Amino acid sequence: MTMSGQTITGSGAPKVVSQRAILVLGSLTAVLLLVILTSDLRSNLRAQWNESARRANEVALSAAQMLQAPLRMSINALMVIAEESHHLQQTVPQQHDALMQNVVAAVVRRQPQVVDVGFVDIAATGEAPALPQDGGVWTSCDTNLPSITGMPCFGAAEKKPGRGMVLPIAAPVDGHKWVVGNIRIAALERYLASVPHPRSVSFLVKGGYGRVVMRGGKPAAVSNAESEMPRWMRWVIDTSTFAPLRATAPVGSYPFTVEAEVTSQDALAPWYRQLTAIVIFYLFYLAAFICLLRVVARATALQHHYIRSLHAKSEDLRLAQRVGRTGMWSLSDDGQCFEYSEEAEELFGLHNGKTITSIKDVLAMVVPSDRWSLMRRVKAAWVSGARLHTEFRLYLDSGAVRYLSAGGQVVTDESGLRRMTGTIADVTEQWEARRLQKESEHRFEVLFEQNPLPFWVFDIASLRILEVNAAALRAYGYSREEFLAMSILDLRDPGDHPTLIAHVAAPLEARQARKIWLHRTKSGSAISVRIHSAEIMFANRPARLVLAEDITSHLADERELAYRASHDLVTGLPNQHALMEWMDVRIAAGSSFEVAYLQLLGLDAIGDTFGINVSTGIVQVVASRLAQLSDGHGYLTAITHQAFVLADSNPLTDALLHAIAECVTEPIYYKDTQHQISIVIGVASYPRDGIQSDALIARAALAAHAHLHSDKPIHHFEPLMAQQSREKLHFSASLRRAVKRSEFELHFQPIADFPDMHPIGLEALIRWPQGDGSYIFPSSFIPVCEESGLIVPLGQWVLDQAAKASRELRDAGFGDLSIAVNVSPAELRSSDLIANLRAVRDTYSLAHNALRVELTESCLIEHRDKAIAVMKQLRADGVAVALDDFGTGFSGLSYLRDLPIDMLKIDQAFVRNIDRDARSATICDAIIALGKSLKVSIVAEGIERYSQYRWLNKHGCDGAQGYYIGRPGKLSDLLAQWSRAKDRVR
Repeated sequence: MTMSGQTITGSGAPKVVSQRAILVLGSLTAVLLLVILTSDLRSNLRAQWNESARRANEVALSAAQMLQAPLRMSINALMVIAEESHHLQQTVPQQHDALMQNVVAAVVRRQPQVVDVGFVDIAATGEAPALPQDGGVWTSCDTNLPSITGMPCFGAAEKKPGRGMVLPIAAPVDGHKWVVGNIRIAALERYLASVPHPRSVSFLVKGGYGRVVMRGGKPAAVSNAESEMPRWMRWVIDTSTFAPLRATAPVGSYPFTVEAEVTSQDALAPWYRQLTAIVIFYLFYLAAFICLLRVVARATALQHHYIRSLHAKSEDLRLAQRVGRTGMWSLSDDGQCFEYSEEAEELFGLHNGKTITSIKDVLAMVVPSDRWSLMRRVKAAWVSGARLHTEFRLYLDSGAVRYLSAGGQVVTDESGLRRMTGTIADVTEQWEARRLQKESEHRFEVLFEQNPLPFWVFDIASLRILEVNAAALRAYGYSREEFLAMSILDLRDPGDHPTLIAHVAAPLEARQARKIWLHRTKSGSAISVRIHSAEIMFANRPARLVLAEDITSHLADERELAYRASHDLVTGLPNQHALMEWMDVRIAAGSSFEVAYLQLLGLDAIGDTFGINVSTGIVQVVASRLAQLSDGHGYLTAITHQAFVLADSNPLTDALLHAIAECVTEPIYYKDTQHQISIVIGVASYPRDGIQSDALIARAALAAHAHLHSDKPIHHFEPLMAQQSREKLHFSASLRRAVKRSEFELHFQPIADFPDMHPIGLEALIRWPQGDGSYIFPSSFIPVCEESGLIVPLGQWVLDQAAKASRELRDAGFGDLSIAVNVSPAELRSSDLIANLRAVRDTYSLAHNALRVELTESCLIEHRDKAIAVMKQLRADGVAVALDDFGTGFSGLSYLRDLPIDMLKIDQAFVRNIDRDARSATICDAIIALGKSLKVSIVAEGIERYSQYRWLNKHGCDGAQGYYIGRPGKLSDLLAQWSRAKDRVR
């Protein structure tokens, strides 16, 4: 039966105030607080404004009252002087002026604020009053005449030198006479300074025309704009009940007014501070309210999270049981009631309505061999109350066997009934893993014991050998018992023990470094091994599995390879690699040394004649001689099979170098043969001739190779050699580029007959044009082409251009003229010469005799058989063959007799002095006679004078060629010249 589930609900959980309720209550409170604070601000604004207006009015009245006293005393003083003047004028007019001075002085002493007292008589002067009509006019009088009332008049304030600012005042004496004076404004300002006023109130005193006489209060000018109400107040509140901040008060009956005011900024300053405090308070409330909302929101989210987590964990537990294939079960004390969870139902394989209700049903599914063990363990757990842990196998409906692990304990429920409850898990995979592990251990035992390589296991702590395979017993010669009684230290020499102990204790990274160890066998012989190890657990203790790879023979092979890498196998001497290391060491130390490059000459001929073994033996003999001679004189190495290098930290003396040359050139007897070779020696020194090892060897070799045909055997490197070598390489590279781009031109030199100098043919002469308009002649670049192999493609280009020129001759009406083309030895050796000639003739539709081939006599001597075969094929194709530079090759007459040639060309060396030198004339005469006897045409080259031409004509020469006949030039120029000659003949 399935275990029943219970749902527990908590009724005592604390209630949490709703987040929505807090939001509504807080928002209403914020609105109400805003209304209250706004109303209070409006009331305080009106009160503060009207209080500032009241203070301005009080200051204006106080200042007006305070000014009346000094003005009244000044007026009385002036009136006293006027009355005394009038009285003295009536009684003692003669003493009037003297007495009035005393009166004025007395009055001024009593009233020091009145200064500059004097009299003005209008009738005497006939002028208007001294004070101007505008601004300084008598403010309290209507005309310039004394007032009827006898009241004084005030003028506009002005600045007097030495007096400062003063206020003019005049009082009438009689109908035409006035008493005038000035009141010090500084004295009036002292009265104003005693007026009590707040610091925010400023006031000023104006005269009759509205001009400012003096200022007081706050040091700022009274401005209508500053005392006006701000615009925002008119928009926000009703301003009809606000009093103005400016107040005006008259100064008694005098023509002065006092204006006092408070700026709107000063009036509102306390209110602004109150506004700031209220705004801060309100913002603080809003911030606190928002924080409260955040705390409540976080608490609500946390509550929801805990609820979701609780549900998720419950679901995770079910999922973990399902994924981990774990279930729950419960068994009553009588064994008749067996309950289980859904996961356990799946583990028992109960499908299609099948159930188990008692312990008997469970035992019926258990494999018979496991039933007794299961029953015994369950009973023991019931009796003792100990924990139950057992494993058994179960038959499934499909016939498969499932391994289950059951665990449980006896418990007593709320009703007092004893039950055994616990968990059950599918351990089929663990059983399978254990089975595979056993098989793996068995395979390891087989591989360990049957492996052909030596293996052993040793204890890391004691270094004792715990296990060893048969291969190790065979390799080291010990019996199994002897090996197991040893430690790994017994396989090493005593001197290696500290290093071995440190290596065993080192971390894995340090032990992974490749290291070769020396082991001793039972017989005492040494073997070199490379250790491969791995950490393992063996018999429940940390151990290390060791593979000992015997590399004794491998190391011997490596030493052999190292020797081969640094030594020449023929001579046994160090090779170029070893030499460069020797040189690099001394270069790094800054030590000077010299290098001699010993180039052997003549070995190729010996090898071609007697075979490679003989030439190799001779090299070995030479190496032996050099080694004996240079013993104690530096470092001798073999660079190639024909070159040695002797390097010495001491200067290589000429005596030593000559001795080397003499020992090499001495006859060599080898296998019943006698040979003699020659040598050329190039010498370079460090650091004068170079600072790199390869460069020094190259420059010593250059010094030798540059003098291969010299009579002297010893040559020291000079910078000019390197420059010439570079120029030659550059010239060769430029030449190769020119051949690839066809940058050459073909010039033609005419060949004429006797005695009319009528052209009978042309010789094609190649030229290499340069950027400056000059030409490089064939004698400079043809040898380089022959050395580098460029002569073959260049010869093909010449053949093609000559064939093209032959067709142009035919088109111009000179088809009977053949063109001679020079062929080099390299072209003669090539098998493509005949094919190329046929190809260009077919391409340009030429006759067989349109092109003529010229071969040098030296070319025929070097390659006789090949030359004769090619010449016969040319003759068979109808191509005429000429022997060029005849007389310079020392060929025999019998050899000349067998050559299939059509023409002999006398070299210009014999023609140059034919009209002046009897010997040259005799040779040319003999060559002409020889040609006649062989029935071949004779052409003389290098004719530059008429006397030469006349001599050759007289002695029967067939053709002439040279500057006297015509200089080489472009075909177009020759055709134009011949066309003009034809026109003249017509």
